[in-house]
Amino acid sequence: MILNRWKPLQWPLILCAFYALAWTYCPNSLAVETSPASAIWWRSHRFLVPATQASAPSQNLQLRFQSQGSGRIVTYPLRYEGLLKDVEKKPGRYAQYLSFALAKTPENATDQWLKQHITQAATLRVGETEAPLSLQLAPLLDREFRPSQTLGVSYPVDTANPKRPLLSVWAPTATAVKVVVKDQQGKPPAEATQIITQALTPKGKGVWQVLGPESWDRAYYKLEVEVYQPLTQRFQTYRTTDPYAVSLSTNSEWSQFVNLNDPDLKPTQWESPEKAYKNPEAPEDWVLYELHVRDFSQKDAKVPEVDRGKYTAFNRAGAGQAHLRQLARSGVTHIHLLPVFDIATIPETAQQTPVITAPGKASPAPNSPDPQAAIGKVRLQDGFNWGYDPLHYGVPEGSYSTQPEGVTRIREFRNMVQALETMELGVVMDVVYNHTHAAGEDAQSVLDKIVPGYYYRLDAQGKVQHTSCCPDTASEHAMMEHLMIQTLVRWAKAYHVRGFRFDLMGHHTRENLLHIRQALDQFTLAKDGIDGRSIYLYGEGWKFGSLETVDSDSAMHQVNAAGSGVGTFNDRMRDSLRGGNFDHNTRSDQGFINGLFLNPNRSPWNTDTPPAAEAQAQQLQNYTQLVRLSMAGNLADFKLGGIKGKNLPYRGQTPAGYTQDPQENVNYVSAHDNYTLWDQIAAKAPSKTPALIRARMQQLGMAAVILGQGVPFLHAGSEILRSKSGDGDSYDSGDWFNALDWSYADNGWGKGLPAAWRNQKEWPFWSPLLPQPQFKPTRPEILAHLKTVESLLRIRKASPLFRLRTAEAIQKQVRFLNAEAGKAQIPGLIVMLIQATPEQDPLRKAVMVMLNANPNPLRWRHPLLHKQWQGFTLNDGTQPVADFNGNTIAGYGIAVLELPR
Repeated sequence: MILNRWKPLQWPLILCAFYALAWTYCPNSLAVETSPASAIWWRSHRFLVPATQASAPSQNLQLRFQSQGSGRIVTYPLRYEGLLKDVEKKPGRYAQYLSFALAKTPENATDQWLKQHITQAATLRVGETEAPLSLQLAPLLDREFRPSQTLGVSYPVDTANPKRPLLSVWAPTATAVKVVVKDQQGKPPAEATQIITQALTPKGKGVWQVLGPESWDRAYYKLEVEVYQPLTQRFQTYRTTDPYAVSLSTNSEWSQFVNLNDPDLKPTQWESPEKAYKNPEAPEDWVLYELHVRDFSQKDAKVPEVDRGKYTAFNRAGAGQAHLRQLARSGVTHIHLLPVFDIATIPETAQQTPVITAPGKASPAPNSPDPQAAIGKVRLQDGFNWGYDPLHYGVPEGSYSTQPEGVTRIREFRNMVQALETMELGVVMDVVYNHTHAAGEDAQSVLDKIVPGYYYRLDAQGKVQHTSCCPDTASEHAMMEHLMIQTLVRWAKAYHVRGFRFDLMGHHTRENLLHIRQALDQFTLAKDGIDGRSIYLYGEGWKFGSLETVDSDSAMHQVNAAGSGVGTFNDRMRDSLRGGNFDHNTRSDQGFINGLFLNPNRSPWNTDTPPAAEAQAQQLQNYTQLVRLSMAGNLADFKLGGIKGKNLPYRGQTPAGYTQDPQENVNYVSAHDNYTLWDQIAAKAPSKTPALIRARMQQLGMAAVILGQGVPFLHAGSEILRSKSGDGDSYDSGDWFNALDWSYADNGWGKGLPAAWRNQKEWPFWSPLLPQPQFKPTRPEILAHLKTVESLLRIRKASPLFRLRTAEAIQKQVRFLNAEAGKAQIPGLIVMLIQATPEQDPLRKAVMVMLNANPNPLRWRHPLLHKQWQGFTLNDGTQPVADFNGNTIAGYGIAVLELPR
């Protein structure tokens, strides 16, 4: 879960109303809850009001409002209809709202009221008394003002001059929309002196348009929107950027008219079908590698300084590029990039660098507070942030470009994609549609200045929800989904992005993801240059948040994702392997790979581990079953000991297994969030455990992920024992704690105490550990671990048995031998047998994976384990991973065996 990671901002004022109406009730009649924006404008003639009683009012109601300008009072009668669920077949979340209808809807009333009349003086009236109550408009706008055309800038090919940009803006509540153009092509806004203001024409369904002259192409522009703003309770005129922008000026101050099909924006052979990277045949063939653009090259001395931390570093023959090439040869298929859309919290120019090691001075002590203090002084002005702060969804982030002004970022992003594809690595984008960085009248608010209140999820009182930590967008609203789909299609078509990972996907609806799937599926290589059906969708399916609260059945969380083909992160595997959960209070609690019951740490910091040995044994047994289930695709119907996955408990709750297809299971043990796997093991393994054994624990966890059924997900640097010096939330901790070292000399442990703004309460835990030598691996230990991970990847790539594509195949072919012993099974031992048909694997009858979480070697026999089994052989004849000899598997050992045909 990605939470609490944004740089400080001045929180926007809460949206509390849209257009003002008022409600009152007579004594002994209908009891109605009255609060700002608690009523719903449902249809042009129907209004909904939340009620505490479902009895009819004793009197009819009147809709009264004061006409803007003239001050004339206009009154319309309303009749009570009953509960909405009794009036309409599909009331959704508004089933318990009371419905009131206009006896007769005046001609053009809806458009007139939206744009001209309704002000803070409007009321709903019963008898002679009134009470404040205002309206939420999204249901009405979705029903009556829902266009289908492309929004933002487009270049119609059927016009006399295809260089003329067409600008389309959806603003159904605006009284006027204009475009302000810095009309000097290609010049930065600061240098362009000629300003043109042009009115847009309403075209229906809330869309305003203007076809600009050729001179606008590559010029910069802003939208000028006159609209009623409930925050100020008056009409406001805003100048803002275009939410559908395709290009931007530095620091996102102006949008830019750009045709993404212009030849000068494309790398050589960008559209060559024979050069195009093709996704593997099925998602189960994918291996994802999660990487931050800046982490990749910021510390790479072989990359020119001007390119470090930039898109262009991927085109340079640096140590990082060599590392990625080797991972690709081993079996990694896709680079999952942390957010690379336009980010609100990274300055694109005038970045500051913290001074941590002054010339002539010694490096800070491993547990020194000085490095994080130096970073803290400039962290609002430096170049580092994870980037989960959306500003414009459809434009590459400018701080990762060598020139953030205009189209350079477009070229460089495409060059980066092409460079990775040359290495046989597809690009996946981390997308964050569940919130924006700001709303209301904030300087970095865009959507709320064009259609105030529409794009955000409001509670029953009309307040913007913040369960994602920033203003929650309402993707159940048609035009928020439209923004998602149009920008996702742009990334796929214009930038060759091959997959999308959705941040806090449970804040979106299952229908959203299915609509996105449908939109992408229409594209083909022959017609569009991309195979839309091969684009993989996955995300965080955590079951919480503002949508879960009001409509759990529609939220795209783990259980609801089943059967959709969309992947979700498997926290069952993550927590069972390493122990505890995402909560840092469980940082020292052990799991399968680091000693639970078998080598207990007896840490006073434990909060999730029972003290009694018998209880720890039971906990280990549950964790072991969850790892097995995860390695079987986390299928709801996979049986372990006669119990289906959906009936196994995870942290005391069912279901543990929830998928219907292995592609819906994203196995992982670490990610950018929370501690690195090395730091998890540092916190959990007994304190005297040497670095070499800690590395074996780490490779044990990675083996379960890589060799399990489903889609493996690897955190960049986990293959080289990456540490962040105990930083559990490094979203804004700078390069010092985050940069990757491709020389393999330093894994990042002991860089100083982690950043105080997220970790200070944990300093007493980490401070005594950071100076101790057993927590710092040597370069040979790092390289040995890397070699093992590469071998595991090559094994997965070598046999389709590790990449079964259906639930039926897994249920038929996968067994866990030690589990079949029931109560007599050996604690901490997983033995997975996968049987093969000749069509699946012509070289092998079966494969076997053994994972031993015991600190000591185990002797293990089974009737199926006869002399014909041998160490798994790769194409080069090597037997890379076989900690198995004479029926003995090494402590913290991994063995992969094959039964040749």
